[in-house]
Amino acid sequence: MGNLQTRHLQEIVDISHRALACENMDELQEQTLAAIEHSVGATSSLYTHVSGARHQLLFREGRYRGVHEGAVARWCDSYHRLDPFMHRYLNCLSTSPRNVVISSEVVPHREYVASRFYNEFLKTQSIYHVMIIGLKPLDGAPFGLIGLHRTTRERGFSATDVAKANMLAPGIKGAVERILARQRLAQREKDERVNALAEEPRDTQLQQQQMARYGLSRREREVASLLHKGLTSQAIATQLHISVRTVDNHVRSMFDKTGVHNRTTLLYRLSQ
Repeated sequence: MGNLQTRHLQEIVDISHRALACENMDELQEQTLAAIEHSVGATSSLYTHVSGARHQLLFREGRYRGVHEGAVARWCDSYHRLDPFMHRYLNCLSTSPRNVVISSEVVPHREYVASRFYNEFLKTQSIYHVMIIGLKPLDGAPFGLIGLHRTTRERGFSATDVAKANMLAPGIKGAVERILARQRLAQREKDERVNALAEEPRDTQLQQQQMARYGLSRREREVASLLHKGLTSQAIATQLHISVRTVDNHVRSMFDKTGVHNRTTLLYRLSQ
């Protein structure tokens, strides 16, 4: 591993803090791709989402910088099947504690430059050197990949470049997981609200039927509906512009009509 100086470590901390401050995936990808490019001296970069089982992986296009328009989408749609190196990258990332792999470690030069994938896809974009950062759980395949590239005219990524990228990976992974967790929570809350709204008309209709069955007056029905929403006698009195004593009188009248002795049982009786 390359020797990291104090300035390198400070750079890693700064990038990690910026990543953790991001509110959504688009912002995170834009911030981190630009910062990592600068940190390791890459000429282009991309982010790809990964999902599915080992032999049926699905790749989804994320943000990219310096890559030909449409190239990432073409790779995700079809070209990854021609990519003879991707499964080697993923296998290396999935079976070792490392977070970073570079092309020269897993692909012999002669095989690399002779491949259809290199000549049809990478060479046309002047990409030769590739570094992949895997964002992965403690064990298992990556759920996100950051690709960093250099041209044929440039040197390969150094041990120091790899060391910096390896230290950056956990912070970026944590930022991605934080955003995804917030998205899942927001979606669950949205689903719960939708379900509650779907249930409310049925609940309200049933309550109205039960209130009619027990012969509750219009005002008693208003009080019962507000009790169902959890309002206190004082809050109900304020909302209906009546006194607390009048509210309590309506409640006692409903007790008599439904044959119960407390508010909890009253609400249960009116909901059955």
